[in-house]
Amino acid sequence: MPSNTANALTFEALVSLTRALETANSPADFLAAADNITGQTENILPLPFETGEPETLAPGAKRQMSRDSGNAPLVYEFLGSLDRSNASDRRLWTYLAFVTYRDYMEKRWPLAEAKNWKGRVRDRWLLLNVSRGTLIRHGIARLWWVSSLTYDPQCEYSLSKTSGDPFAYTKEVFRNEDRLNALFDREAGTIPGLVRAVLEHAAQGDAYSKDKYLGAIMMEARLVYGYRDLSALAAEEFQELVTQAVPLSVPA
Repeated sequence: MPSNTANALTFEALVSLTRALETANSPADFLAAADNITGQTENILPLPFETGEPETLAPGAKRQMSRDSGNAPLVYEFLGSLDRSNASDRRLWTYLAFVTYRDYMEKRWPLAEAKNWKGRVRDRWLLLNVSRGTLIRHGIARLWWVSSLTYDPQCEYSLSKTSGDPFAYTKEVFRNEDRLNALFDREAGTIPGLVRAVLEHAAQGDAYSKDKYLGAIMMEARLVYGYRDLSALAAEEFQELVTQAVPLSVPA
């Protein structure tokens, strides 16, 4: 597979984009200014790792529930496994949104039709502050981060073993857009074993896959187990933990 040096924007370019957003009168004005900023070589920063060739992401139909189930694996395969420093680099994710995956972003997170288009830019396009919440909202970062927490390269676990797909858990997350927030908007969402156990439970479908129910399980699981280190549990223990949390979160 051909490799390419990964790129990011400079901090100065991030500042320029922020200022352009503040002064723009319309999405068209802002995107034109963004093109001018990202088109200047001095605003591009080569990173010390290589990527593959990016594949085109499909934005899907407007109300399609699983719009990004096929896109997340493509972003992960393009970037590969990143260390925490690069995976949290706001300059990288902003570059990918405005340059590498620009066509996808304009169709998946369009600005012209948004009531608060500047708010959408801050949530989905720009990454100005790094936190768990901002990473799972950003249009591109969320695709990689969910994949990184659910990827099962050896197909060791139930859903991926059954399907033969190492991204089976990733696709289960994106089966419903609201599910991402239910699973990852809490600290417990950074524990792959717990996320897998909840997704296996959600795979039963119907009420068991509703985002409010899954969110309740994540919260109750944390309460049931108290302050012990969940990351050290075995797969069977995670399943038992979810089972304990379920009676407290029975779907309506």
